[in-house]
Amino acid sequence: MSCLGERLTALVDGELGHDERDRAHAHLAVCARCRAEAATLRSLKGRLAGLGSAPEPGATTSPPTTSSPASAPSAVPPPT
Repeated sequence: MSCLGERLTALVDGELGHDERDRAHAHLAVCARCRAEAATLRSLKGRLAGLGSAPEPGATTSPPTTSSPASAPSAVPPPT
């Protein structure tokens, strides 16, 4: 846990007010441990954002199938 506690997570998430954010940034300027933890949290947040949203319940994850040309109906009727 960092010196800033939950305020570090709030800083990374953009949830701190102006004064509190300034104090947190001033602390990060002098505390290597908190800077490293902030960098880890930012990286993790970026990786999680890259995962996208969860699929809807019951949704399939496979792409929709299309019929093959052999099974598609012919545009030209067979000879009589």
